[in-house]
Amino acid sequence: MSSDVLESARKVAMRYLETTARSRAEIERRLGRGGFSEDIIAAVVAEIEARGWLNDTEFARAWVEDRADRKQYGKTRLTLELRRKGIASDTIDESLAGVSQEDELARAMGAATKKIDPESFQTLSGTDLQAEKRRLSGFLLRRGFSWSTVKQVFQRLMVNEEEF
Repeated sequence: MSSDVLESARKVAMRYLETTARSRAEIERRLGRGGFSEDIIAAVVAEIEARGWLNDTEFARAWVEDRADRKQYGKTRLTLELRRKGIASDTIDESLAGVSQEDELARAMGAATKKIDPESFQTLSGTDLQAEKRRLSGFLLRRGFSWSTVKQVFQRLMVNEEEF
């Protein structure tokens, strides 16, 4: 293991970590694209983890807090994003454990009310109402909210919710 190659891999990893927090898998993929060997990648990742600069558990927790609040994403979307980042399933479950159903519903309501005016929504009927429900439910489902949460949003938006 050449010290020049190891130092070069460290620099690549540190530049990659400069802009934003990353997961272990992201660092490994980045170093792999850089043409570094498995031994070099393992050594650099172990060093960065030992220094406390790389921690998948903390990364996942911060990711959930940020994306859930700022982007108003639901658990399904957050889970998919964390999987793409190479986070282990048990770590994902731990990071999402703190998200209550009430928090999830509040975020879904917040996202819905940014999309539609609740008062004008209540005045819709017939095909206009059905079209708006399809549009809004698709939006909320794409944001990662469960079908049961979407139904609860409609129940809160409408006094008499029986058509959905």
